[in-house]
Amino acid sequence: MSRLAALLTAYIGLSTAAAITNASSPMASVCGPKTANITCVHRYGSLLPPSFSRDPDPAVPYTGAKVPDDPSWALVQKADFVIYDQLRGLKLLGPAPKIYRGLIPVLNVIHEAPVFVPGLNKLFVQQDGPPGSMSIMTLDLNHDPPTVQNVVTDPPLYQPTGGVYNPKDGYIYYAVHGKNATLPNKQQQHAGIARVDPKTLKAEWLVNNYFGFNFAGPNDLVIDPVGDIWFTDTDYAYVIGVSDAPKQLQLATYRYRPSTGQVQIMDTSLQYPNGIQFSKDCKTLFVTDSGLESYNPVPTRGAGDFYNYPLYIQFNSTGPRNIFAWDVARKGADEHPVITGKRVIFQALEGAPDGLKIAANGYLVIGGGLAPGVDIIDEFGNQIARIQTSHPVENIQWSGADLKTLWLVGIGGITKVEFDLAGPDLANFFQC
Repeated sequence: MSRLAALLTAYIGLSTAAAITNASSPMASVCGPKTANITCVHRYGSLLPPSFSRDPDPAVPYTGAKVPDDPSWALVQKADFVIYDQLRGLKLLGPAPKIYRGLIPVLNVIHEAPVFVPGLNKLFVQQDGPPGSMSIMTLDLNHDPPTVQNVVTDPPLYQPTGGVYNPKDGYIYYAVHGKNATLPNKQQQHAGIARVDPKTLKAEWLVNNYFGFNFAGPNDLVIDPVGDIWFTDTDYAYVIGVSDAPKQLQLATYRYRPSTGQVQIMDTSLQYPNGIQFSKDCKTLFVTDSGLESYNPVPTRGAGDFYNYPLYIQFNSTGPRNIFAWDVARKGADEHPVITGKRVIFQALEGAPDGLKIAANGYLVIGGGLAPGVDIIDEFGNQIARIQTSHPVENIQWSGADLKTLWLVGIGGITKVEFDLAGPDLANFFQC
């Protein structure tokens, strides 16, 4: 070997050893405004010192990773906001981001289906337990802190778990996954889709079966520009004890057309279809898959088992924790939707992706499900930033005149975030 080649080989060896030893240390640094704890992560934290480790248990959050040879990891663990794409991440935070934890005392149960009604300036939130609920929490945002009242619709809806406000008719549309034949006052209910007038609380059922089969439990929903209601169907209701019947059909994504009553199955490829949304230009459908969770005949019980009541659920760290996208085309005079080109665009950093919303600028904002965080990505799945709080986050909802207040609701907590990433004006969101 020539002297030059020997020197080059030695140089490469030393450089590689240095890279392995030093990784990208420090991997994180304080950045951005001082109104919150903000940490910027260098190169997405993709090169860590070899001593790093992480428990694969899905209940262990991103911050539960151990990086003993890089003290800057502690900045990530205590951060309110973690930034991966510094240019776009700091822009969405704005000049004075803030996070408010523990504003509203709640039970240590699941909170879901947050819906903001602009005309009332109220946030409607469903409390899933313990187990099951016939009432809905309302947060009156005309007061600071918000005043809380529990209301019951007429007739009562047993356990909604996804909701959306439709400005075209002023109704809240709910995915209702509770099914029970022994409800109070001899009321009977099958899981399905219902709508509620938020002013009068009058409720109306729209659909509760697929050609005589029970739905396993509609989980979340979105209304497309044509007026069709797309919803995901999972058996979480049976898992958490708010349904007395196991699934009769495969878990799936459906489309319901109110004008005709037609229910059509749209996809059966996901293990646990969950959150669902359309892109601003209506050309892409996004659905989360929380398939690392599944039914378990042996229940867990008690606060030490994560919830305060029994759950028939098991977690598999190698199961799906993804967001999938499809291309959407419209065919024929009735604008019949056709979805093609399924692709995975995101794998969750922690937990399993749950509720999903689209920001006014098209970013995807994703509740962590089991995890105490919210991920913010672009339409291609590139990680931009994340919000970290003190409780698992099932779903999210914007509020306020400028739609720059974001509410995070989940197990045992409700958190408020103020930043510059605006939510969609649903009356003018779709640009098809």
